Amino acid sequence: MRLIDRYILREVGGIFLFGVAVFTTLLLVNHLFFLARLAADSGVPVRTNLFLLVLRLPYLAVYGLPMATLLATLLATGRLSDRNEITALRTTGWSLARIALPVLAAGAVVTITSLGMSEWVVPRSETRYREVLSQAIQAQPRPVHQHVLFREPVDGVDSVFYARELDTRDGTMYGVVITQFQQGRPARLIEAGQARYTPEGWVLKQGTLYLLGAGSGVVTTFDEMRVALARTPKQIAVPRRDPSEMTIRELRQQIATLRSAGESAVRHAVNLQAKLALPASSFIFALLAVPLGLRPHRSGRSTGLGITVLVLLAYYLLMAITITLGERGQISAFWAAWMPNLMVATAGGYLLWFAR
Repeated sequence: MRLIDRYILREVGGIFLFGVAVFTTLLLVNHLFFLARLAADSGVPVRTNLFLLVLRLPYLAVYGLPMATLLATLLATGRLSDRNEITALRTTGWSLARIALPVLAAGAVVTITSLGMSEWVVPRSETRYREVLSQAIQAQPRPVHQHVLFREPVDGVDSVFYARELDTRDGTMYGVVITQFQQGRPARLIEAGQARYTPEGWVLKQGTLYLLGAGSGVVTTFDEMRVALARTPKQIAVPRRDPSEMTIRELRQQIATLRSAGESAVRHAVNLQAKLALPASSFIFALLAVPLGLRPHRSGRSTGLGITVLVLLAYYLLMAITITLGERGQISAFWAAWMPNLMVATAGGYLLWFAR
């Protein structure tokens, strides 16, 4: 890495760390009001509230990283421009694209870091957060659970169970779909209107068995079928996981299961795309911020901060609109999550080309 590249990265790096701290803190303050109200209404101890704040940090940091990337690139580029250092580099033969290269590389690193946090850290911290929060407010278990999904071996066969509804009061599942796998491929699909729990296991009633093979599937109907599933209704009735608690692989499995059961998977599909699109915004913001930072600044940092706020407001307002449209099924999941990124990337690419 050249000395000039390291110099540019140092300019960006200091502001970036400051931006991560500032934006994460601002997002955390908003959540702090919720916890304060919770403490006042439910008497949750201060120690528990602090633990909840720590558990929420990874989730909020994933949002703070792209914001900090935008702020750092804008301010650092503006500072280099104000000191005529970019002009000096361009007179020595450096193109604007070459000057922007270390910044874009840093944006790509932030994108990968953010994606890694979103995939491995956030699901675990969010699951733990909801567990602690539920215990803190002493939430009573619901007798009826919607869209229950779990994986359990049955007679040595890997099986995925889905139920549209589970009633723990009488131990009955409704709208049951069981997908069984052999060597990683679906081998049997069982559908049943309901399943009732007995001490010997679960009994499926009024269902259809599909044997899946290379050719056409074999279909068999049945009045009753016993499944050697040892879990009781209360053991199955775990709290439903929010998409933010799932990894990409788990979201894909959930989508496939919901669709095979004839249920809508739109919300999960949108969340899957958003899980990829949000980390990618770090690179997109870096692309946009480089040409914006080259524009004349009369008020220095205040102008850069103002541009940052305007860009973030426009971006997240647009994302809120497209995500809502996506979850309503009015646009596809891909466009719902990626449209803001594509629009910002187009604007950034055009400005960078124009400023070259």
